[in-house]
Amino acid sequence: MTRKRRYPNVSSFTDRHGKLRWRWRKTGFATYYFRNPPDTAGFKEELAACEAGAPIRAGEGRCIPRSVGDLVARYYGSTNFNRGGLDDQRRRRLLIESFREPFADDLVANFGWQHIEAVLAERAKKATNDRGRVVGGPFAAQSLRKQLRRLFSYAKRLDWIAENPVDDAERVQAPKTSGFYSWSEEDIGKYQAHHPLGTRARLALEIMLWTGQRRGDARLLGPEQLKHGQINYRQGKTGTDLWLPAAPQLLDAISAMNRVGFKTFLVTEYGKPFSRAGFGNKMREWCDEAGLPQCTSHGLRKAMARRLAESGESQQSIKSVGGWKADAEVTTYTAGADQRRLASAAIGRLSNADLANRAGELANHSTQTPEKEP
Repeated sequence: MTRKRRYPNVSSFTDRHGKLRWRWRKTGFATYYFRNPPDTAGFKEELAACEAGAPIRAGEGRCIPRSVGDLVARYYGSTNFNRGGLDDQRRRRLLIESFREPFADDLVANFGWQHIEAVLAERAKKATNDRGRVVGGPFAAQSLRKQLRRLFSYAKRLDWIAENPVDDAERVQAPKTSGFYSWSEEDIGKYQAHHPLGTRARLALEIMLWTGQRRGDARLLGPEQLKHGQINYRQGKTGTDLWLPAAPQLLDAISAMNRVGFKTFLVTEYGKPFSRAGFGNKMREWCDEAGLPQCTSHGLRKAMARRLAESGESQQSIKSVGGWKADAEVTTYTAGADQRRLASAAIGRLSNADLANRAGELANHSTQTPEKEP
């Protein structure tokens, strides 16, 4: 006769160290090893989490059911996470992993708004890591909050929680800035004067200036993307498929090179394509050599959007070139140029109207018959 267990699916065993341990096992579910023995504080909560867990799926590993680790593993397989480009997924994964690592075994249901606020407050503090790089800060906290909101929203869809704790957490306030410095025409001319045609530095500038793309995409531009005077490639961050005309200035910069790569026009000293970080560091070096410490590679994307705005191009036209989806994204890049252009046009119209009024008044005054003296 089989003896009925007090707690279904819970059994004990002696590990290799001679220690008595307890585990929960059920077909189709992940095996869970209890931290607290039966009839001790915390055991019932662990058992309830196991019994409420969903069947294990490939790649989830041994996670505590309904824990942060369990949620993250499921979220990585969701449509929400996998939309967009691979570069964007990589960036979001780094943020999520920075949260998962210290809280992997904590149950999702135990997180309240106060816990989220504490996590964000800690992330908002700037610190120096082991590589000497400054990490954290208000903007880093805002980026993390955005990903946590998506993550806990997925938990709500799974019916693990009734409310998203991130929604009730206070937002981290960041100082208002204009973002990356946008290259002026003087900056561009100074860079071109220092780095003539035929240099990698000049080619890098022309690629970014005449495609308006992020450094991650600009570094990968090569012969395969250049077809019949058109440039075609898929953006790494958004996955957007773009077609752009190849500007003569860009083609001249490519033709002036003594050597380009087979896969990418820009290559390192060893003839290999640049990595994302490597290209950013090289652009930093080239800008410093030209005496432009305030300029960055991303600033060229802003400069290209500024040029389009100053030439009077519509929001839709600017979005089609840069691959932006929303008008708000374009406004971030073109606000200064739009203000200057619109103000100039407004003052011009007002001035012309005033001159016309004055001319009319003078004309009316000259036609009047002067009064005769008595």
